[in-house]
Amino acid sequence: MLTRFMTITAVLAVLLAAAPATADWFPGDGHKMHWPQLPDLTPEGMDVLASLAVEPQPQPALKVLADDFRCTETGLITDIHIWGSWLNDFVPPEPDHGTFILGIYSDIPDPDGPGPEYSQPGDLLWNIQFKPGQYQVRLEATGPEQFYDPNIDQIIGQDNIAWQYNFLIDEPLAFQQEKDTIYWLSVANIDVNNDNFVDFQDLASVQFGENRFGWKTSRDHFNDDAVFIDDPDVWNQVVDLITPPAGTPGTVLPWQEMRYPIGHPFETQSIDLAFVITPEPATLALLALGSLIMMRRK
Repeated sequence: MLTRFMTITAVLAVLLAAAPATADWFPGDGHKMHWPQLPDLTPEGMDVLASLAVEPQPQPALKVLADDFRCTETGLITDIHIWGSWLNDFVPPEPDHGTFILGIYSDIPDPDGPGPEYSQPGDLLWNIQFKPGQYQVRLEATGPEQFYDPNIDQIIGQDNIAWQYNFLIDEPLAFQQEKDTIYWLSVANIDVNNDNFVDFQDLASVQFGENRFGWKTSRDHFNDDAVFIDDPDVWNQVVDLITPPAGTPGTVLPWQEMRYPIGHPFETQSIDLAFVITPEPATLALLALGSLIMMRRK
């Protein structure tokens, strides 16, 4: 009995020590949302622009994408994983891929009255930025896919490399989610030239078609369509970013739903985006320990 206990304790110690060492997520790993929305890595998959937007704003704006999820476990969100690609495979300088802003919004359900007939994000409950060196990147797959700009509802190019982006959040900075509540995860990529500033150098890169991030679509549908918004004032929500360029402040456009464009095999169907929210590493270790104990009992 002592030998068995020592074996289990040793395995637990290894699992607890190893859990924070890697942020990669693989199908079959744990999650605490309705289900993982895996990336569509077929030629029908698309990458939806989630970066600086030039039009229709009169000044640089940040294109923010969001998709809804149901929480299945009350607790802190400390692990978020998304999938994406870069237009024409123009990736920012290594080792990382620009600065990401993640957010959590409340849910406005599909209304019965006048206005948009789709659910959408409500209040911004939490957001955080990840600069280069503060997240992990893993090559997911290679293969041709299309790159979609929802503002003009058109395919604007293609890409051939899919990446998994892994964000680990320290508990003091993490968002507390409640079981059975629907939230929206938002994603945007800024600072495409990795100089720690959002400025016209970034805008120039966008205008020339380089370094434009796209959040990958998923065939795993949940609830309502993913949405997007062009936000010229997003800098005011994020710490340590410079103020917007001088000029007349822009107006935040309403959230707009996203559907596959005309000519796509899934045209007019709802677009969902690829992400998963997972248990804390310690929780995964305890689950592994439980499995080990059951195996030992057998």
